[in-house]
Amino acid sequence: MAALNDLDVMSADVAGAYLNADCPEKVHIICGPEFGTEYIGRVAIIKKALYGLRSSGFAWRSLCAKTLRENMGFKPCRADNDTWMRPAVKRNGEKYYEYIFVYTDDIMVVSENPRAILDRLNLYFLLKPDSIGKPNIYLGAQIQPFEIKGDPRKKRAISSEQYVKEAVRLVKDWLEKRGLMLKTRAPSVLPSGYVPELDGSSELDDERATYYQSLIG
Repeated sequence: MAALNDLDVMSADVAGAYLNADCPEKVHIICGPEFGTEYIGRVAIIKKALYGLRSSGFAWRSLCAKTLRENMGFKPCRADNDTWMRPAVKRNGEKYYEYIFVYTDDIMVVSENPRAILDRLNLYFLLKPDSIGKPNIYLGAQIQPFEIKGDPRKKRAISSEQYVKEAVRLVKDWLEKRGLMLKTRAPSVLPSGYVPELDGSSELDDERATYYQSLIG
């Protein structure tokens, strides 16, 4: 999309994204020694959407959506509510749409001037300074610029090679610690004739279930 419309791309991470939002629940804790001896046993009310609370993701997304809509004039795409767009005009007078892609705390901007959008966003949410720039990795995928001879437009290629290699390495390490190993060759992902609904193998314990969930995202 950026290449077809001769647009630039930049990305950034929001620092402590959830903590920008207020906690939508009524949550309190009893202070322990980590709060200081004078506060031990006292009740503390949670004011911010702390990581780990069930409603924190919703609170952050709602705040981010409100900011993009009311303060920056973007509207969500009907097909994907985390894709935001607004009409704009290039310096040459050509009309086009600017886009912001949001995935939790990962932000990607497609525009003739993406830096201006990120600078504006930085007024509402602190962006990690070292994360602002041309994307080279986004959501685990490598992003690299490339050229096609005779076409001056900027282009980018996306590859999951590094992500897959790291995922396989982690699985190998996990198996080796348990005296297991991956097959050297596998003709398919699942055995021929495998019927999941008839699988009678034991269920995973909590540790392995959590690990499996971390692998599939």
